[in-house]
Amino acid sequence: MKGKMILLLMATIIFSLLVGCAANEEEKKLYSVLVVQNGYDETDDILTETIDVSSESFHKIEFLRSSEDAQEQYPEYEIEQVPAVLIFETDGAELKKLEFKTYDLEEAVAKLKEISN
Repeated sequence: MKGKMILLLMATIIFSLLVGCAANEEEKKLYSVLVVQNGYDETDDILTETIDVSSESFHKIEFLRSSEDAQEQYPEYEIEQVPAVLIFETDGAELKKLEFKTYDLEEAVAKLKEISN
């Protein structure tokens, strides 16, 4: 009887661990967006008017005014031209994993719309 109780207890613990460690597929990913524009061009207006910036998918959206600012703050991402849009999967942290990088605004808008839905 004691052996059956131990087996039942172990099975319950293992089941609990498996359920607790399983990924929740309904959990939405969080993204941070870094936008580098050319001075005061209309990049920020274009993006904020065409995507839902209040979407729960976005942890942070940061706009920088020049490639020099970007090189100074984020040299590891080698931003070669402007406008540039970089999208990071963050899971609530700062710029965790670069998922997408483009210098094409139409491509950036399409990706950001996909994320915000």
